Amino acid sequence: MKRRLLFLCIPFAVMFYACSTDIDLYADYKEIPIIYGILDANADTNYVKITRLMSVEGDAYLTATNPDSSYYPGKLDVRIVEYCNGDSLREIVLDTITIHNKEQGVFYAPDQKLYYTTERLNLNTSKDHYSYCLKVVLPDRTLVSETKMVGSNHFNVQSLGMNFSKEYFGKSQFFLFRPAPNAGIYHVTIAFTYLEQRTPDADSVPRTMIWDKGFYYESNLTYQMLNECYMFYYRPEEFYAQLKEFVGGDTVSGVRRLITDYPVEVTIDAGGMDLAQYIYFNDPSNGIPLDDNNLALIDGGHGVFSSKMTVKHGIRLGGETVPDLLAMTNWGFKFIGGTNKDDEDY
Repeated sequence: MKRRLLFLCIPFAVMFYACSTDIDLYADYKEIPIIYGILDANADTNYVKITRLMSVEGDAYLTATNPDSSYYPGKLDVRIVEYCNGDSLREIVLDTITIHNKEQGVFYAPDQKLYYTTERLNLNTSKDHYSYCLKVVLPDRTLVSETKMVGSNHFNVQSLGMNFSKEYFGKSQFFLFRPAPNAGIYHVTIAFTYLEQRTPDADSVPRTMIWDKGFYYESNLTYQMLNECYMFYYRPEEFYAQLKEFVGGDTVSGVRRLITDYPVEVTIDAGGMDLAQYIYFNDPSNGIPLDDNNLALIDGGHGVFSSKMTVKHGIRLGGETVPDLLAMTNWGFKFIGGTNKDDEDY
């Protein structure tokens, strides 16, 4: 009977991030610790998931539905040590919590046990640089993994507008953002929000189109910089393709879609170097074997311990974007500015 090993990838906030991945590995009978933790200095609560990868015979999927086969019994000694400029400042002991909203899938649900802390972590400054060391005491060993904190107050979006004018179809446009210290990868999302009114007497309901631009490695972004900022490129015609799919080609008579002054919000998630390596190693297009122990980011185990930071920034529509949208009468877009809902003139 084939021996199979399965492990669960904890949802990244994703960061960045929801994933539920099953990986088949072939190995001798043994326990392999699995750790997932992405620290965020701006988060009220930080979580670390600790499980074990087990070798089983027979129905591996049945085993995966049993949490006792994946979790270490009881409560482990799990701590995070904070360092500033190389000096140890404090030690944070993590407690356990059970969440009850994991979606159904190959692995057990809806309950999941996590280790967590509500102590606020520190963000880097121009003078102080923070790193965090995770220590997990297992029955047969102690695992240690360290990550530098990603980001600072200088990490932000610099551009004031985005241009989706039709005159630039076929030409790349860009906006600027300042790099995040210690980042190795960025995830970019563009959200376009408008108010939809189905009938003249109906309430206006906000609707948001999410345009996920995907992951970008810092090593690639560094080749395109302007005034010490990264240049993030986008195509105006892709925006309209996304919008057409979102509204569904809606030509219902009387529908109004109202645009305010700042209908676009850019979200940039910056992830640490370890997270960048983890995503790269787990991209099947790179052809890297997942069971190569030389690529393990957790010494003596699997998974990743890293950090992240998220910035969001409201942006205007630049150039002739608004007139272009208003000219598409079958979609019913109207410009209302920031305050006056009844003003339909641009």
